Formats: sequence, C-alpha cells, structure tokens
Amino acid sequence: MTIESTRTGALTRGQTVFMVAALVLSVASFMLNATMLSPAIRDINTHLGHNAFGPMSSYFYLAGAIGNVVLIRWSDYIGRKRVLIGVLLLLSVGTLLCVVATSLPVILTGRLMQGASNVTFGLSYLIMRERLTAAVFGVCCGVISAVNAGVAGTDALLAGYLVDHFGYRSIFVLTLLVGVFAVALGWKALPADNSERLASGRMDWAGAALIAVTVAGINLFLGNGGHLGWSSPFVLGCIVAATVAFVAFVLVERRSAEPLVHIDDLRSRYAWPLIAVTILSFASFMVVLSFIMPSIAENRTVGFNASGVTTALLFITPAALVQLIVAPLIGRLAVRIGFVTVLRAGIVAAVSLVALLAVFALDRNMAVLLMIGFGAAMGVTLTPLAALGVIQAPEDEPGSLPGICNAAFGIGGSLGFTWAGTIVGEGTKASYHTALWVAVVIGVAAFATSLILKPRTAESGLSN
Repeated sequence: MTIESTRTGALTRGQTVFMVAALVLSVASFMLNATMLSPAIRDINTHLGHNAFGPMSSYFYLAGAIGNVVLIRWSDYIGRKRVLIGVLLLLSVGTLLCVVATSLPVILTGRLMQGASNVTFGLSYLIMRERLTAAVFGVCCGVISAVNAGVAGTDALLAGYLVDHFGYRSIFVLTLLVGVFAVALGWKALPADNSERLASGRMDWAGAALIAVTVAGINLFLGNGGHLGWSSPFVLGCIVAATVAFVAFVLVERRSAEPLVHIDDLRSRYAWPLIAVTILSFASFMVVLSFIMPSIAENRTVGFNASGVTTALLFITPAALVQLIVAPLIGRLAVRIGFVTVLRAGIVAAVSLVALLAVFALDRNMAVLLMIGFGAAMGVTLTPLAALGVIQAPEDEPGSLPGICNAAFGIGGSLGFTWAGTIVGEGTKASYHTALWVAVVIGVAAFATSLILKPRTAESGLSN
C-alpha cells in the first residue's frame, strides 16, 4: 500500500507546511529538554545536591524508552494526534514542576513526565507517512532529523547564557513556553484522527508491560553498571529482570490473538537488523560526537584546553549545522534510491571519518575539519535510520516497530557512554585514540548488520 493510498484526503501545501511545523515544534520540545541542561550541570548540583544532574538525566531517558515501546503502539488504537497532544501536555506539566520545585524528588517526577515526549519522533514520522506523498515525506523526514542536529548544535550556547545570568530554572521556563506553544499549534494544525485508520481490537497491555520492563532493565543495567559495579545486586537485578521479562514477553506474544508485536515480524530481516544497526550506530557515532571529541577538546593536558563555549563552537555546532543542511536533501534522495541504500552509504562515510579522527584526533585544525565532514555523514546516516522504523513496520501494525527502534536509540546511547566512559576517563593520548578505534570497530559491525537488513519495499510504497 502506497503512502498516497493511506491518506484520507490530500493536504494542501499550506496545510502540509502547518502540519510539519507543528511536528517540528513537538520534536523540538523534547530535544530542548534533552540537551539544554548540559551547561547547567554545576548549577543544578549546587542547588539540588551533589550529582543531582545524573538522576535527572537517567529518569528522563528511562521514561522516553518506556514511552516509545508503549505509547507509539497505543496510537494505533486511539490515534496519533491524541497521543501526541497528550504527551505534550504531560511534558508541559512536568516542566512546570521543574520550574517551581525546590526538592530533587519533585524535579525527578517532572523529568519523568517530560521524558515521555520522546515519542514525538516516532509519532511525527507515522503522521507524515500517513498524510504525505512519497516525495514530500522524504524531504520532511530530513527536516525532522535536522531538528535534532540543529537544536542540539545551537541550544547549548543559549543555555549557557541563561544559566550564567538567571540559573538553571530559566531553561525550564523557556522549554515550558515552547511546550505550551507546541500543544496549541499541534491541536490546531494536526489533522484529526480518522476512526477508519485505527486498529481494531484492544491494546496488548500485558505485552506492553513486559517489553517496558525489558527496556527499562537494559537501560538501568547499562546506565548504572559503570559506577555501581557490574556485579552489584541492583545492576544484576536489572539485567535479570530484563531477561525474565523478555522471555515472558515472547511467550505472551506467541499466545496472544492481538499481540503488541508479532514475534515472527520482529525476528525477520525487516526488523531485527534495523534494531541492531540503530543500537550499534548510536553506540559508535553518537558517542564520538557528544562525548569523545568534546572530551578531547576540553582536556587541559593532552587535549586542546578549550572552554565549554569554544568546544561547542568548534566541535559541535558546525557539525550540527551541516547536518541541518544535509538532512532534508538526503531525505529526498532516499525516496529515489532507497532508504537502506542511503543508510549504508552514510555508515561507510561515518566509519571512514571516525578512522581519520582516530589518526588526527589531537591535531586541532584537522579535528575541526573532520568534525564538519562527520556532521554531514551523520546527516546521511540518521535521516534514513530515523525513518526506517516506520517504513519497515508491518502495514497492519504501523506502530509496532517504530517504538522498539526508538527505544534502541536510548539503549545504543547508554551502551556507548558505558564503554567510552571507561576508556576516555583515563584522559591520555592513548585512551583517546583507543576510544576512536573502538568506535570504528562498532561502526563496521553496524555496516555489516545493515547488509542483512531487507527493505520492505512493497508494503511501504517507497523506494527502500
């Protein structure tokens, strides 16, 4: 079934622009809450207690991982717009708590509520797939992907200014305004849910609970093993709970008449390689961009001794802005030659550039230039990677795969920071080179896995 045949009625150009603007703002609402707190770590820890920033981040991403595997699938039954507006309202209430709260437990509650808005990515791709033609869908996929890069590349500078002059709460005031505006625009601009498109039957809440425990257990295991110890009772309990829950999930889904996801679909070449590529890509490339290279830049002995602002200006913002330009063009290209083809090309480019960084990591001028190229390679990689969760999903269960793939982003990120933290923490020339070569190896594994991925061309109606 093609995209054109899934639409209830063609949107005018004005309606399309209005709808995509609402989706962009909804995604930005999440991203701002995800990235703008980085310059506020010291201020947060000063006012809320030592290491308060850690749980504020982990609770936020944990809620996002659980929300992805549950809420996106639920939107098959109750409608995309209802779920999207609902999570934006939840985000706004959570942000308000973070503004007025004076204790860490209340702020953690707010961060949990904010984190559920991670599902805005998957819901945005689903809405666009159902409402737009193939060509427009490709471009808009790039736009949504570019928001991730563009916001993450420039908001750190604004956040630094706000923290220095008004404290960390000012960041939440700004994100609250964005969230409220996103609710209003989404309510007005998003097409109403069509009852004919909703799935019949009932949501598989037993399966949803089990997969949520699985994802939460894996994230907590990876996120806490490094500092609590991999043999600590809590860490071991997390991975045991995740394993037991996953086994139970498989058994429940095989016996369910209306499963959350068909296990045969999940184990097919349409699905599991995509999940694996997502985890491996984030465990490799994203950790280079957001952790390894900034660590080199700020290292005072063997690195470049750069300030936070200089690090952002030289090593983060340029790469993000290049990605902002490249991503929409790549989305259009992917429709023509195939999303999987573009994904493989992007991975090859990213691996090549990380290998060059491994050689020239401590040469400041070369590192700056290579990071600009790496930003372009990330645009080529992330644009199809983000869209494929929707494109590769079964036609009769469009919300089943995107949620799991989005959760894989978080798992990959946790895995990346876990392995890289141990190596980069040594702060030596050898450790930085080693970390980058490990990223190369993981990237090669991602490319090898992408070769197994089988495009679901016929069902998606797109070149794949």
